[in-house]
Amino acid sequence: MEGELHPLDTLLSKNEMLSRKEPEIAANIGEQLQHMNLQSLPISLRRRIRDIIARINPQTVIEVGAGIGHLSAWLFDLWQDNDLQPERYVMVESGGKFGVILKRLVERHDASKWSQILVTDWTDLVGRQRAWDAAHASNAKAAVEMPPLATSIDICIIDVGWKNQNECIMAAIPLLGKDGLLLTAEPEVPTENDSDEDKITAFNEWITLIKLVHETHDVGFVPMFNGTLVGIKRKQT
Repeated sequence: MEGELHPLDTLLSKNEMLSRKEPEIAANIGEQLQHMNLQSLPISLRRRIRDIIARINPQTVIEVGAGIGHLSAWLFDLWQDNDLQPERYVMVESGGKFGVILKRLVERHDASKWSQILVTDWTDLVGRQRAWDAAHASNAKAAVEMPPLATSIDICIIDVGWKNQNECIMAAIPLLGKDGLLLTAEPEVPTENDSDEDKITAFNEWITLIKLVHETHDVGFVPMFNGTLVGIKRKQT
């Protein structure tokens, strides 16, 4: 029907109750990123992801591509101010040198009891999770070792850049819980003058991926200044 809300419209909307100002620590990390010639999600997307997480109050959060903690600082600020820490927050980052910086951020917020830093490749980590699931499928209670990841993810944020984005999303979707939500940025549309064939191929694969995922999941797009946030959530039956 005309005017009918998309299933994800409310979930992905702006949270009017929260400050629009960037937290001080996040702002400092932004300056550090510039000095290191690194990039992160635009502030509009970081702020909106914070808004969504505040609305959902998830218990398990995975951030894939945590970098040096630009988005993480927004989330720590939210949880610290509202005393709504998740049971488990995992920052996955393949760059080993960033792990030390993330560790300082965790210590600064006294979050070591419920936060974890995994310096590894996401797809390798998912492979280890699947192996753990298979090994303990018949008797999970008898498992001695903790699983590499939470067995049911409430929020999974994918921020790895266009080269690995499609692969990481496909690896993450089966790990989402019944009401789990995946958040990522839509890759930039290649222009007519773009000569990077790999980038064009990756974007075409992104289109194919979204069409495939749409068969079983609701997919919402939120255009914002400097980017578009994409939310993926299993359709309710």
